[in-house]
Amino acid sequence: MNESTKKKIAQAFLDVLRQKPFSSIKVKDVIDAAEVSHMTFYRNYSDIFDLVEQICYEDLMLFSKIYGRNAEWKSIVFCILNTIKNNAAFYGKILKDEQASDSFVRALCRVSFETTGAQGSRTTQTAWCETMQKWARNGFSESVEDEYIELVGAMPLHEVFTGDDLRDVIRAYETNTLDDFRNRLKYPQKKV
Repeated sequence: MNESTKKKIAQAFLDVLRQKPFSSIKVKDVIDAAEVSHMTFYRNYSDIFDLVEQICYEDLMLFSKIYGRNAEWKSIVFCILNTIKNNAAFYGKILKDEQASDSFVRALCRVSFETTGAQGSRTTQTAWCETMQKWARNGFSESVEDEYIELVGAMPLHEVFTGDDLRDVIRAYETNTLDDFRNRLKYPQKKV
């Protein structure tokens, strides 16, 4: 595949997206803006969603250029969150559209699989998607740090903690009384 043609198509899509909502963009809009043929588009992408997935994937993989392929998880997530916030116009439209947000999740799964050999559970994918969609609906007004805490809090415990750490967290939770739960509802914990 010709990388300059792919970049031209991707740039044309981004230009069209600045002018229209995602749901009304057709392949014809992109090929007209890119001045390429249908055949050229379909030689590079199966559809608009494949194009969005590829754009997201390339953005989300930026961490590997900054931190290398063996970065710490927090550094990776902060890089991804900063990338999303710095491209708020694009990600706002993508994450607010149900079908386009599926392309975002597929890109995340590709990043995860390529870097770890696993895609993460469906629950983790949902945590990412819902957390990012909420952030987009709020205009990305929350800080990257707050969004990181929100994301980690939405992930399943067994993917955040393992072994003895997971058992310790479960034991600490099990010792809560009903008063502990009621007090948490009355006086929610502040974000750290």
